Amino acid sequence: MQPARTGAAAACVFAALSGCQSYDPRPLDPSAHHGAWLARSPEHEGVAAFARRLAMNEGHPAPYDLTDGLSLQEGETVALFFNPDLRMARLRAGVALASAEHARLWEDPVLGVDAERILGSVDHPWVLGVSLGFTLPISGRLAVEESRAHAAHRAELRRVLAAEWSARLGLRATWLEWSSQQLRAELSGDLLGRLESILAVVSRLEQAGELSRIEARLFRIEQMTRSTEWRAIEARTSELELTLRALMGLAPAAPLGLVPTSLGAPDQLRTSSDLDTRNPTLAALRADYEVSEEALRLEIREQYPDITIGPGFGTDEGDSRVLLGLSLPIPLWNQNRRGIAEAVAQRDLARGAFETAIERTGASLAMAHGRHAAARAHRAALEGEMVPMVEEQDTETRRVADLGQVDTLLLLETLARLHDAKNALIDARLAEAIAALRVEELTGPPFAPVADSSEGTKR
Repeated sequence: MQPARTGAAAACVFAALSGCQSYDPRPLDPSAHHGAWLARSPEHEGVAAFARRLAMNEGHPAPYDLTDGLSLQEGETVALFFNPDLRMARLRAGVALASAEHARLWEDPVLGVDAERILGSVDHPWVLGVSLGFTLPISGRLAVEESRAHAAHRAELRRVLAAEWSARLGLRATWLEWSSQQLRAELSGDLLGRLESILAVVSRLEQAGELSRIEARLFRIEQMTRSTEWRAIEARTSELELTLRALMGLAPAAPLGLVPTSLGAPDQLRTSSDLDTRNPTLAALRADYEVSEEALRLEIREQYPDITIGPGFGTDEGDSRVLLGLSLPIPLWNQNRRGIAEAVAQRDLARGAFETAIERTGASLAMAHGRHAAARAHRAALEGEMVPMVEEQDTETRRVADLGQVDTLLLLETLARLHDAKNALIDARLAEAIAALRVEELTGPPFAPVADSSEGTKR
């Protein structure tokens, strides 16, 4: 009878072991990933499907259409899909999700075997016992542990949303700067074209003796200076385009036609009365505080013991016996004081981080509004006064030159001032747009964020 029972217990152990997962190695393959990276494209069908889901969530008025090039809004969609930092944030959320999905599992039973041999001369020298121990979670600790794991997962999702919003705003700022460089390149091209025309006149006047060599050299110096400036603008434009590709998670040589965006800023900036929930960083810190609350609740639960029981069977002097073991820790001295104290301190730290961030965000938002107001006033002054005045000067100078009264130095000075004024206007419009972006970054997205845990595995 006893060998049969022992064999049955062994069979149960082997059956349980056969249900365990096996190790499946997945070695790194840099070459394959590099090839996949080079093959990435905004025209990938996955990007188009993601764009449709995004449009439903956020109410985008414009469809995802690449026939006319890649716009800023479409570039944001590509960045949300391919950006490497966002991929890492989603993978971290996937780790938290895996923990949450398996947080309420009972501890595995423990098989115990006790054997004794009586050294004296007896008919049945062996005393055997087999037991199977179970831990009954009567303390409720598993439920609290599951709650804490889900809170940790929600916190990671909030970090993903914060990272997505930061990536979008970073892409917008870089796209605005790249667009401004495009305008500067066009402006420099126009200036060089006009300088070429003036240099032709200067050369004739110099040959006729109506213009000194020193005065003529000023025009050539100006042309060389502006040519150097144009080359620097082209280099910066190329650098920014590579930066945009990197932000979108695309290879440097990926076929891509970027469409410049307007440098205009909205007339009215959004205000947020619920800054602590709309601001993605504050929302993530709020979620961290919820995790600390659940962690403290778990440590409190750890004071209360779970019961471990071990039913079994055995033999003693040839007689079969039923066994029952019972263990119950007594919370007398330890009472998990250290774990509770650390959890309380961690909760205080999380509260301090959230409240400090509210103060800093409020101050930063006030400064951002002030910076935007100053940038708008500066842009308005250039747009309404300075640039029209220089344009009027350029028009009158040309009209006088058309009448035959050519003042080459006046032409050169007027042309340089017009170029500088228009460049200053581009700078002012860019500064206003960047300041508006900063306000938008702090107030949070205009749409309600949707935390979809499945997105962590899709991309």
